[in-house]
Amino acid sequence: MGAEDLELLVTIVVEAADEQQARAACEPLVSRVAGRVVDARDTSDEEPGCWSVAITVASDEKATHSVSGALGRAVRTFVRRLDDGFPTPRVQCEPPTAWTVLDDPDLINVLVPGAERILVEAWAGVDPFWSKHAQ
Repeated sequence: MGAEDLELLVTIVVEAADEQQARAACEPLVSRVAGRVVDARDTSDEEPGCWSVAITVASDEKATHSVSGALGRAVRTFVRRLDDGFPTPRVQCEPPTAWTVLDDPDLINVLVPGAERILVEAWAGVDPFWSKHAQ
């Protein structure tokens, strides 16, 4: 990943009995956005029956002039591609990252059955998962 490249880290909180079920629930979204699962964790200690699935997605945005602007656009563009029903999200930005949380279960469940919320982060010039990619 070059200094101008942006990568998205998308974390989905989904109701599931185990890792296999969590990954399967997220698979249609992973395929739709040409992403790659990098982690799946049991978060039942915080919310019983919940799993967190993290995927990475390359962004078409480049951080050439305004890193903050590119980060915000990367997050907004990703959310707009999910579905026409998603409102334009409020994006927080503190380079090298920008993020938003989608927490409308009715909209999210169309993309990932059983999902509660989705965290969308854009990262500039760094590996958002700190090179601990797992498949």
